[in-house]
Amino acid sequence: MAIKIGNQSVSGVQEELLEQAKADPTSQDALDNLLTVCRDPDITSGRESVHLDWNHIFLSNEQKLRSLLRPQEFTDLEYVFGLIKFYDQEVLDIDTTGVRIVFLLGAGSSKPSPSDIPTVTELLPDLLQRARRLNREDLNRLADFCDKSRIHNIEDLLTAAQLAAFCSRNPTVLKLIEFLLYRKVQMEEGTFLHPKMRGIPTGDLSAVAFLQDTLQVLFGLLSSRMLPAKPNAAHKAIAKHVNKHKNASIVTTNYDCCIDLALGVEGKNFSYLVDFPNRKSTKSMSTQLPTLIKLHGSLNWFYCDTCQQVHLIDIKKTVKEYMSDQSCYSVIAVCKDCGGQRRGLLVPPLAMKFDVAAPLTSLIERAQDSFNSAEVIIVVGFSFAEADFYISRMLTKPLQMSKNVKVIVFDPDYSIVEKLRRRLSLQISGFDTKRIIRVAYDCSKSLPAFLGGTLKSLKARYPVTPKKNISSKEKIKKPSTYHRTKAPIRQLKGRG
Repeated sequence: MAIKIGNQSVSGVQEELLEQAKADPTSQDALDNLLTVCRDPDITSGRESVHLDWNHIFLSNEQKLRSLLRPQEFTDLEYVFGLIKFYDQEVLDIDTTGVRIVFLLGAGSSKPSPSDIPTVTELLPDLLQRARRLNREDLNRLADFCDKSRIHNIEDLLTAAQLAAFCSRNPTVLKLIEFLLYRKVQMEEGTFLHPKMRGIPTGDLSAVAFLQDTLQVLFGLLSSRMLPAKPNAAHKAIAKHVNKHKNASIVTTNYDCCIDLALGVEGKNFSYLVDFPNRKSTKSMSTQLPTLIKLHGSLNWFYCDTCQQVHLIDIKKTVKEYMSDQSCYSVIAVCKDCGGQRRGLLVPPLAMKFDVAAPLTSLIERAQDSFNSAEVIIVVGFSFAEADFYISRMLTKPLQMSKNVKVIVFDPDYSIVEKLRRRLSLQISGFDTKRIIRVAYDCSKSLPAFLGGTLKSLKARYPVTPKKNISSKEKIKKPSTYHRTKAPIRQLKGRG
Protein backbone atom coordinates (compact mmCIF):
# COMPACT_ATOMS: atom_id res chain seq x y z
CA MET A 1 0.00 0.00 0.00
CA ALA A 2 1.17 3.51 -0.81
CA ILE A 3 -1.06 5.29 1.67
CA LYS A 4 0.38 8.46 3.20
CA ILE A 5 -0.63 10.02 6.51
CA GLY A 6 -0.43 13.75 7.09
CA ASN A 7 -2.15 17.11 6.79
CA GLN A 8 -0.34 18.08 3.60
CA SER A 9 -1.71 17.37 0.10
CA VAL A 10 -5.27 17.00 1.39
CA SER A 11 -8.00 17.98 -1.06
CA GLY A 12 -10.74 20.44 -0.25
CA VAL A 13 -13.31 17.70 -0.75
CA GLN A 14 -11.63 15.50 1.87
CA GLU A 15 -11.53 18.43 4.29
CA GLU A 16 -15.25 19.03 3.69
CA LEU A 17 -16.07 15.36 4.38
CA LEU A 18 -13.90 15.52 7.51
CA GLU A 19 -15.68 18.60 8.87
CA GLN A 20 -19.03 16.88 8.35
CA ALA A 21 -17.77 13.79 10.19
CA LYS A 22 -16.30 15.78 13.09
CA ALA A 23 -19.68 17.43 13.73
CA ASP A 24 -20.94 14.05 14.98
CA PRO A 25 -18.06 11.49 15.01
CA THR A 26 -20.26 8.45 15.81
CA SER A 27 -22.99 9.13 13.25
CA GLN A 28 -23.68 7.05 10.16
CA ASP A 29 -22.62 9.99 7.98
CA ALA A 30 -19.24 10.08 9.72
CA LEU A 31 -18.76 6.38 9.05
CA ASP A 32 -19.79 6.81 5.40
CA ASN A 33 -17.35 9.68 4.94
CA LEU A 34 -14.51 7.68 6.50
CA LEU A 35 -15.06 4.73 4.16
CA THR A 36 -15.44 7.03 1.15
CA VAL A 37 -12.06 8.62 1.86
CA CYS A 38 -10.21 5.35 2.55
CA ARG A 39 -11.51 3.79 -0.69
CA ASP A 40 -10.54 6.73 -2.88
CA PRO A 41 -7.98 5.78 -5.59
CA ASP A 42 -6.03 9.01 -5.04
CA ILE A 43 -5.53 8.02 -1.40
CA THR A 44 -4.84 4.31 -1.89
CA SER A 45 -2.24 5.24 -4.52
CA GLY A 46 -0.57 7.83 -2.29
CA ARG A 47 -1.36 10.81 -4.55
CA GLU A 48 -3.34 12.32 -1.68
CA SER A 49 -2.70 12.02 2.08
CA VAL A 50 -5.18 10.83 4.69
CA HIS A 51 -5.75 13.71 7.13
CA LEU A 52 -4.61 12.93 10.68
CA ASP A 53 -8.02 13.83 12.11
CA TRP A 54 -9.63 10.76 10.53
CA ASN A 55 -7.94 8.73 13.26
CA HIS A 56 -10.47 10.08 15.80
CA ILE A 57 -13.39 9.21 13.49
CA PHE A 58 -12.01 5.69 13.08
CA LEU A 59 -11.67 5.22 16.86
CA SER A 60 -15.22 6.51 17.39
CA ASN A 61 -16.63 3.94 14.93
CA GLU A 62 -14.22 1.05 15.47
CA GLN A 63 -16.73 -1.47 16.84
CA LYS A 64 -19.36 -0.52 14.25
CA LEU A 65 -16.83 -0.92 11.43
CA ARG A 66 -15.69 -4.28 12.78
CA SER A 67 -19.26 -5.58 12.60
CA LEU A 68 -19.99 -4.11 9.14
CA LEU A 69 -16.84 -5.05 7.25
CA ARG A 70 -15.30 -8.35 6.30
CA PRO A 71 -12.26 -9.26 8.47
CA GLN A 72 -9.75 -8.45 5.71
CA GLU A 73 -11.41 -5.14 4.94
CA PHE A 74 -11.32 -4.14 8.58
CA THR A 75 -7.65 -5.19 8.73
CA ASP A 76 -6.93 -2.86 5.81
CA LEU A 77 -8.48 0.04 7.71
CA GLU A 78 -6.47 -0.90 10.80
CA TYR A 79 -3.35 -0.74 8.67
CA VAL A 80 -4.19 2.76 7.40
CA PHE A 81 -4.56 4.14 10.90
CA GLY A 82 -1.74 2.02 12.25
CA LEU A 83 0.57 4.30 10.27
CA ILE A 84 -0.24 6.99 12.83
CA LYS A 85 2.07 6.64 15.83
CA PHE A 86 -0.03 7.08 18.93
CA TYR A 87 2.61 8.76 21.12
CA ASP A 88 5.62 11.03 20.71
CA GLN A 89 8.96 9.53 21.70
CA GLU A 90 9.64 12.42 24.11
CA VAL A 91 7.00 11.13 26.52
CA LEU A 92 9.23 8.17 27.41
CA ASP A 93 11.94 10.53 28.72
CA ILE A 94 9.74 12.01 31.49
CA ASP A 95 10.22 10.69 35.02
CA THR A 96 6.84 11.10 36.73
CA THR A 97 8.28 10.52 40.20
CA GLY A 98 10.74 13.41 40.16
CA VAL A 99 8.76 16.32 38.73
CA ARG A 100 5.85 18.46 39.88
CA ILE A 101 2.80 17.45 37.84
CA VAL A 102 -0.49 19.31 37.45
CA PHE A 103 -3.37 17.48 35.79
CA LEU A 104 -5.91 19.35 33.64
CA LEU A 105 -9.03 17.26 33.09
CA GLY A 106 -11.62 17.96 30.40
CA ALA A 107 -14.80 16.17 29.35
CA GLY A 108 -12.86 13.47 27.49
CA SER A 109 -11.35 12.18 30.75
CA SER A 110 -14.81 11.01 31.86
CA LYS A 111 -15.76 9.35 28.56
CA PRO A 112 -14.14 5.87 28.96
CA SER A 113 -16.09 3.16 30.80
CA PRO A 114 -17.36 2.84 33.44
CA SER A 115 -17.76 6.66 33.55
CA ASP A 116 -19.41 6.78 30.10
CA ILE A 117 -20.17 10.51 30.15
CA PRO A 118 -20.54 11.97 26.63
CA THR A 119 -18.15 14.71 25.57
CA VAL A 120 -19.40 18.24 24.85
CA THR A 121 -20.02 17.44 21.16
CA GLU A 122 -21.86 14.23 22.06
CA LEU A 123 -23.84 15.53 25.03
CA LEU A 124 -26.65 17.44 23.30
CA PRO A 125 -27.91 14.56 21.09
CA ASP A 126 -27.80 12.31 24.16
CA LEU A 127 -29.81 14.77 26.28
CA LEU A 128 -32.38 15.50 23.57
CA GLN A 129 -32.96 11.81 22.96
CA ARG A 130 -33.68 11.37 26.65
CA ALA A 131 -35.75 14.57 26.69
CA ARG A 132 -38.16 13.09 24.13
CA ARG A 133 -39.18 10.49 26.70
CA LEU A 134 -40.69 13.28 28.82
CA ASN A 135 -43.17 13.97 25.99
CA ARG A 136 -43.12 17.74 26.52
CA GLU A 137 -44.06 19.86 23.53
CA ASP A 138 -41.29 22.43 24.14
CA LEU A 139 -38.59 19.77 24.40
CA ASN A 140 -39.89 17.86 21.37
CA ARG A 141 -39.88 21.07 19.32
CA LEU A 142 -36.36 21.86 20.46
CA ALA A 143 -35.14 18.34 19.65
CA ASP A 144 -36.78 18.43 16.20
CA PHE A 145 -35.23 21.81 15.41
CA CYS A 146 -31.74 20.69 16.49
CA ASP A 147 -32.03 17.49 14.44
CA LYS A 148 -33.26 19.34 11.36
CA SER A 149 -30.61 22.04 11.69
CA ARG A 150 -27.85 19.54 12.55
CA ILE A 151 -27.08 21.30 15.81
CA HIS A 152 -25.03 18.91 17.94
CA ASN A 153 -23.08 21.15 20.31
CA ILE A 154 -24.73 21.93 23.66
CA GLU A 155 -22.55 25.04 23.99
CA ASP A 156 -24.25 26.51 20.90
CA LEU A 157 -27.73 25.79 22.28
CA LEU A 158 -27.13 27.15 25.78
CA THR A 159 -25.30 30.21 24.46
CA ALA A 160 -28.21 30.99 22.15
CA ALA A 161 -30.64 30.47 25.04
CA GLN A 162 -28.69 32.82 27.29
CA LEU A 163 -28.49 35.50 24.60
CA ALA A 164 -32.19 35.09 23.80
CA ALA A 165 -33.13 35.52 27.45
CA PHE A 166 -30.91 38.59 27.78
CA CYS A 167 -32.17 40.22 24.57
CA SER A 168 -35.80 39.57 25.46
CA ARG A 169 -35.30 41.58 28.64
CA ASN A 170 -33.34 44.28 26.81
CA PRO A 171 -35.15 45.40 23.61
CA THR A 172 -32.51 48.00 22.80
CA VAL A 173 -29.80 45.33 22.66
CA LEU A 174 -31.99 43.21 20.38
CA LYS A 175 -32.47 46.15 18.01
CA LEU A 176 -28.73 46.82 17.96
CA ILE A 177 -27.96 43.19 17.23
CA GLU A 178 -30.48 43.23 14.38
CA PHE A 179 -28.85 46.38 12.97
CA LEU A 180 -25.29 45.06 13.29
CA LEU A 181 -26.14 41.71 11.71
CA TYR A 182 -28.45 42.86 8.91
CA ARG A 183 -27.40 46.51 8.37
CA LYS A 184 -30.88 48.04 8.01
CA VAL A 185 -31.03 50.77 5.39
CA GLN A 186 -33.47 52.90 7.37
CA MET A 187 -34.62 52.94 10.96
CA GLU A 188 -38.18 53.07 12.24
CA GLU A 189 -38.71 52.99 15.97
CA GLY A 190 -40.34 49.77 17.18
CA THR A 191 -40.13 47.97 13.83
CA PHE A 192 -37.78 45.50 12.17
CA LEU A 193 -37.27 46.34 8.51
CA HIS A 194 -35.32 43.24 7.53
CA PRO A 195 -37.66 40.45 6.30
CA LYS A 196 -35.98 37.90 8.56
CA MET A 197 -36.65 40.02 11.62
CA ARG A 198 -40.18 41.35 10.94
CA GLY A 199 -42.72 40.44 13.55
CA ILE A 200 -40.20 39.51 16.24
CA PRO A 201 -41.26 41.06 19.57
CA THR A 202 -38.79 43.28 21.34
CA GLY A 203 -39.35 41.48 24.61
CA ASP A 204 -41.48 38.49 25.57
CA LEU A 205 -41.06 37.80 29.28
CA SER A 206 -43.44 34.81 29.20
CA ALA A 207 -41.23 33.23 26.53
CA VAL A 208 -38.20 33.85 28.73
CA ALA A 209 -39.89 32.16 31.70
CA PHE A 210 -40.82 29.20 29.49
CA LEU A 211 -37.26 29.04 28.17
CA GLN A 212 -35.85 29.03 31.70
CA ASP A 213 -38.13 26.13 32.59
CA THR A 214 -36.98 24.21 29.52
CA LEU A 215 -33.33 24.79 30.42
CA GLN A 216 -34.00 23.68 34.00
CA VAL A 217 -35.30 20.37 32.66
CA LEU A 218 -32.17 20.01 30.51
CA PHE A 219 -29.97 20.60 33.56
CA GLY A 220 -31.95 17.94 35.40
CA LEU A 221 -31.29 15.51 32.56
CA LEU A 222 -27.62 16.51 32.59
CA SER A 223 -27.36 15.81 36.32
CA SER A 224 -29.09 12.45 35.99
CA ARG A 225 -26.61 11.56 33.21
CA MET A 226 -23.59 12.37 35.36
CA LEU A 227 -24.63 11.26 38.85
CA PRO A 228 -24.33 7.49 38.29
CA ALA A 229 -20.90 7.84 36.63
CA LYS A 230 -18.11 5.86 38.24
CA PRO A 231 -14.36 6.58 38.13
CA ASN A 232 -12.51 4.95 35.25
CA ALA A 233 -8.93 3.73 35.21
CA ALA A 234 -7.59 7.20 34.33
CA HIS A 235 -9.31 8.80 37.33
CA LYS A 236 -7.96 6.09 39.63
CA ALA A 237 -4.42 6.43 38.29
CA ILE A 238 -4.48 10.21 38.79
CA ALA A 239 -5.83 9.83 42.34
CA LYS A 240 -3.14 7.30 43.17
CA HIS A 241 -0.40 9.58 41.86
CA VAL A 242 -1.72 12.71 43.62
CA ASN A 243 -2.00 10.93 46.95
CA LYS A 244 1.59 9.67 46.68
CA HIS A 245 3.08 12.97 45.50
CA LYS A 246 1.96 15.90 47.63
CA ASN A 247 3.33 18.42 45.12
CA ALA A 248 0.80 17.31 42.50
CA SER A 249 -2.63 18.89 41.98
CA ILE A 250 -5.69 18.54 39.75
CA VAL A 251 -7.54 21.24 37.80
CA THR A 252 -10.75 20.24 36.05
CA THR A 253 -13.54 21.83 34.05
CA ASN A 254 -15.82 18.85 34.71
CA TYR A 255 -18.57 18.95 37.29
CA ASP A 256 -19.09 15.21 37.45
CA CYS A 257 -17.66 13.65 40.62
CA CYS A 258 -15.63 10.82 39.10
CA ILE A 259 -12.26 12.22 40.15
CA ASP A 260 -13.69 13.20 43.57
CA LEU A 261 -14.83 9.62 44.16
CA ALA A 262 -11.49 8.27 42.95
CA LEU A 263 -9.67 10.44 45.49
CA GLY A 264 -12.03 9.17 48.18
CA VAL A 265 -11.39 5.55 47.24
CA GLU A 266 -7.71 6.11 47.99
CA GLY A 267 -8.68 6.76 51.62
CA LYS A 268 -7.11 10.20 51.70
CA ASN A 269 -8.59 13.64 52.25
CA PHE A 270 -8.23 16.46 49.74
CA SER A 271 -9.03 20.15 49.43
CA TYR A 272 -11.42 21.87 47.02
CA LEU A 273 -9.93 25.23 48.08
CA VAL A 274 -13.48 26.41 48.79
CA ASP A 275 -14.94 27.36 52.18
CA PHE A 276 -18.16 25.51 52.94
CA PRO A 277 -20.09 26.84 56.00
CA ASN A 278 -21.54 23.38 56.63
CA ARG A 279 -18.06 21.79 56.73
CA LYS A 280 -14.77 22.59 58.40
CA SER A 281 -12.69 25.06 56.44
CA THR A 282 -10.38 23.39 53.95
CA LYS A 283 -8.39 26.46 52.90
CA SER A 284 -6.17 26.42 55.97
CA MET A 285 -5.38 22.76 55.35
CA SER A 286 -4.67 23.16 51.63
CA THR A 287 -0.90 23.17 51.98
CA GLN A 288 -0.93 19.67 53.49
CA LEU A 289 -3.58 18.14 51.23
CA PRO A 290 -3.83 17.30 47.54
CA THR A 291 -5.92 19.95 45.79
CA LEU A 292 -8.82 19.45 43.40
CA ILE A 293 -9.70 22.73 41.68
CA LYS A 294 -13.08 22.52 39.91
CA LEU A 295 -13.23 25.67 37.78
CA HIS A 296 -16.78 25.15 36.56
CA GLY A 297 -18.31 23.96 39.82
CA SER A 298 -19.45 20.51 40.89
CA LEU A 299 -22.55 18.34 41.22
CA ASN A 300 -22.00 18.24 44.97
CA TRP A 301 -21.86 22.04 45.43
CA PHE A 302 -25.00 24.16 45.92
CA TYR A 303 -25.01 27.97 45.89
CA CYS A 304 -27.56 30.43 47.26
CA ASP A 305 -27.73 33.69 45.30
CA THR A 306 -29.30 35.45 48.28
CA CYS A 307 -26.84 34.74 51.10
CA GLN A 308 -24.03 33.65 48.72
CA GLN A 309 -23.13 30.57 50.74
CA VAL A 310 -21.83 27.38 49.13
CA HIS A 311 -23.16 24.14 50.56
CA LEU A 312 -21.24 20.86 50.18
CA ILE A 313 -23.19 17.60 50.04
CA ASP A 314 -21.88 14.07 50.59
CA ILE A 315 -21.67 12.84 47.01
CA LYS A 316 -21.20 9.19 47.95
CA LYS A 317 -24.32 9.23 50.09
CA THR A 318 -26.24 11.25 47.49
CA VAL A 319 -25.39 8.86 44.66
CA LYS A 320 -26.17 5.81 46.78
CA GLU A 321 -29.60 7.14 47.79
CA TYR A 322 -30.30 8.37 44.25
CA MET A 323 -29.42 5.03 42.64
CA SER A 324 -31.48 3.09 45.20
CA ASP A 325 -34.39 5.54 44.73
CA GLN A 326 -34.38 6.44 48.41
CA SER A 327 -34.16 10.18 47.68
CA CYS A 328 -34.08 12.58 44.72
CA TYR A 329 -31.21 14.76 43.58
CA SER A 330 -32.42 18.33 44.15
CA VAL A 331 -31.71 20.52 41.16
CA ILE A 332 -33.26 23.36 43.20
CA ALA A 333 -33.23 23.29 47.02
CA VAL A 334 -34.20 25.59 49.88
CA CYS A 335 -31.41 27.44 51.71
CA LYS A 336 -31.50 26.71 55.45
CA ASP A 337 -29.89 30.05 56.34
CA CYS A 338 -32.06 32.53 54.44
CA GLY A 339 -34.88 30.54 52.84
CA GLY A 340 -33.71 31.42 49.34
CA GLN A 341 -33.09 29.00 46.51
CA ARG A 342 -29.98 26.87 46.41
CA ARG A 343 -29.03 25.69 42.95
CA GLY A 344 -26.24 23.49 41.73
CA LEU A 345 -23.07 25.57 41.46
CA LEU A 346 -22.33 24.80 37.83
CA VAL A 347 -20.99 26.94 35.00
CA PRO A 348 -23.10 25.72 32.07
CA PRO A 349 -21.29 24.74 28.86
CA LEU A 350 -21.56 28.09 27.13
CA ALA A 351 -19.49 29.50 24.29
CA MET A 352 -18.90 32.52 26.58
CA LYS A 353 -17.92 31.64 30.14
CA PHE A 354 -17.17 35.14 31.40
CA ASP A 355 -20.20 35.13 33.73
CA VAL A 356 -18.66 32.99 36.47
CA ALA A 357 -20.32 32.58 39.87
CA ALA A 358 -18.59 34.60 42.58
CA PRO A 359 -17.37 31.60 44.65
CA LEU A 360 -15.53 30.25 41.60
CA THR A 361 -13.56 33.38 40.67
CA SER A 362 -10.88 32.74 43.30
CA LEU A 363 -10.36 29.24 41.87
CA ILE A 364 -9.15 30.74 38.60
CA GLU A 365 -6.25 32.40 40.43
CA ARG A 366 -5.47 29.20 42.35
CA ALA A 367 -5.45 27.21 39.14
CA GLN A 368 -3.07 29.70 37.54
CA ASP A 369 -0.74 29.36 40.56
CA SER A 370 -0.77 25.59 40.15
CA PHE A 371 0.08 25.78 36.46
CA ASN A 372 2.83 28.35 37.10
CA SER A 373 4.56 26.04 39.58
CA ALA A 374 4.28 22.91 37.38
CA GLU A 375 7.14 21.23 35.56
CA VAL A 376 4.84 18.95 33.60
CA ILE A 377 1.19 19.67 32.80
CA ILE A 378 -0.80 16.56 31.87
CA VAL A 379 -3.90 17.40 29.84
CA VAL A 380 -6.54 14.66 29.69
CA GLY A 381 -9.53 14.93 27.37
CA PHE A 382 -9.47 18.73 27.11
CA SER A 383 -10.21 19.98 23.58
CA PHE A 384 -8.85 23.57 23.87
CA ALA A 385 -12.09 24.88 22.33
CA GLU A 386 -12.57 28.60 21.82
CA ALA A 387 -15.15 28.58 24.63
CA ASP A 388 -12.37 27.68 27.08
CA PHE A 389 -9.82 30.10 25.70
CA TYR A 390 -9.19 31.59 29.15
CA ILE A 391 -7.94 28.19 30.33
CA SER A 392 -5.68 27.88 27.29
CA ARG A 393 -4.16 31.23 28.29
CA MET A 394 -3.48 29.85 31.77
CA LEU A 395 -1.24 27.22 30.19
CA THR A 396 0.50 29.79 28.01
CA LYS A 397 1.91 31.70 30.99
CA PRO A 398 4.05 28.89 32.53
CA LEU A 399 5.27 27.92 29.06
CA GLN A 400 6.42 31.53 28.59
CA MET A 401 7.98 31.72 32.05
CA SER A 402 10.12 28.59 31.68
CA LYS A 403 11.49 26.77 28.66
CA ASN A 404 11.60 23.54 30.66
CA VAL A 405 7.83 23.20 31.23
CA LYS A 406 6.25 20.48 29.10
CA VAL A 407 2.64 19.64 28.29
CA ILE A 408 1.51 16.07 27.62
CA VAL A 409 -1.87 15.73 25.90
CA PHE A 410 -3.79 12.47 26.37
CA ASP A 411 -6.58 12.44 23.80
CA PRO A 412 -7.48 10.03 20.96
CA ASP A 413 -8.12 13.05 18.71
CA TYR A 414 -4.79 13.37 16.91
CA SER A 415 -5.47 16.97 15.87
CA ILE A 416 -5.63 18.46 19.38
CA VAL A 417 -1.85 18.67 19.71
CA GLU A 418 -1.40 20.17 16.25
CA LYS A 419 -3.94 22.88 17.09
CA LEU A 420 -2.24 23.64 20.42
CA ARG A 421 1.22 23.76 18.83
CA ARG A 422 0.04 26.24 16.19
CA ARG A 423 -1.62 28.44 18.80
CA LEU A 424 1.42 28.52 21.09
CA SER A 425 3.81 29.15 18.21
CA LEU A 426 1.86 32.32 17.44
CA GLN A 427 1.75 33.43 21.08
CA ILE A 428 5.32 32.58 22.19
CA SER A 429 8.28 33.74 20.15
CA GLY A 430 10.61 30.89 19.18
CA PHE A 431 8.40 28.29 20.85
CA ASP A 432 9.70 24.71 20.63
CA THR A 433 6.69 22.65 19.55
CA LYS A 434 8.29 19.48 20.92
CA ARG A 435 7.37 20.74 24.40
CA ILE A 436 3.80 19.71 23.52
CA ILE A 437 3.80 15.92 23.61
CA ARG A 438 1.09 13.73 22.11
CA VAL A 439 -0.42 10.52 23.45
CA ALA A 440 -3.33 9.84 21.06
CA TYR A 441 -4.88 6.88 22.81
CA ASP A 442 -7.71 5.96 25.17
CA CYS A 443 -6.73 7.77 28.40
CA SER A 444 -8.08 4.94 30.59
CA LYS A 445 -5.33 2.71 29.17
CA SER A 446 -2.51 5.09 28.26
CA LEU A 447 -2.50 7.33 31.36
CA PRO A 448 -2.19 4.50 33.94
CA ALA A 449 0.54 2.99 31.74
CA PHE A 450 2.41 6.31 31.56
CA LEU A 451 2.20 7.02 35.31
CA GLY A 452 3.21 3.43 35.99
CA GLY A 453 6.20 3.62 33.63
CA THR A 454 4.86 0.99 31.23
CA LEU A 455 3.69 3.12 28.30
CA LYS A 456 6.37 1.68 26.03
CA SER A 457 4.97 -1.81 26.52
CA LEU A 458 1.43 -0.68 25.62
CA LYS A 459 0.77 -2.28 22.28
CA ALA A 460 -0.71 -0.25 19.48
CA ARG A 461 -4.19 -1.37 18.54
CA TYR A 462 -3.33 -1.71 14.89
CA PRO A 463 -0.97 -4.05 12.99
CA VAL A 464 2.16 -2.46 11.59
CA THR A 465 1.74 -4.11 8.19
CA PRO A 466 -1.26 -5.52 6.36
CA LYS A 467 -1.74 -9.29 6.50
CA LYS A 468 -1.27 -9.53 2.76
CA ASN A 469 -0.48 -7.30 -0.16
CA ILE A 470 -3.66 -6.38 -1.96
CA SER A 471 -3.93 -5.11 -5.50
CA SER A 472 -5.49 -1.71 -5.98
CA LYS A 473 -8.64 -3.32 -7.40
CA GLU A 474 -9.14 -5.33 -4.21
CA LYS A 475 -8.46 -2.62 -1.67
CA ILE A 476 -11.22 -1.97 0.84
CA LYS A 477 -14.11 -3.11 -1.34
CA LYS A 478 -17.62 -2.44 -0.19
CA PRO A 479 -19.06 -5.63 1.36
CA SER A 480 -22.49 -6.94 0.48
CA THR A 481 -23.65 -6.36 4.07
CA TYR A 482 -23.04 -2.63 3.81
CA HIS A 483 -25.94 -1.11 1.88
CA ARG A 484 -25.49 2.65 2.23
CA THR A 485 -23.95 4.27 -0.83
CA LYS A 486 -22.05 7.47 -1.27
CA ALA A 487 -20.49 9.06 -4.35
CA PRO A 488 -16.76 8.21 -4.66
CA ILE A 489 -14.53 11.05 -3.61
CA ARG A 490 -13.12 11.18 -7.16
CA GLN A 491 -16.61 11.99 -8.50
CA LEU A 492 -17.06 14.62 -5.80
CA LYS A 493 -13.76 16.19 -6.80
CA GLY A 494 -14.90 16.23 -10.40
CA ARG A 495 -17.85 18.39 -9.48
CA GLY A 496 -15.41 20.90 -7.97
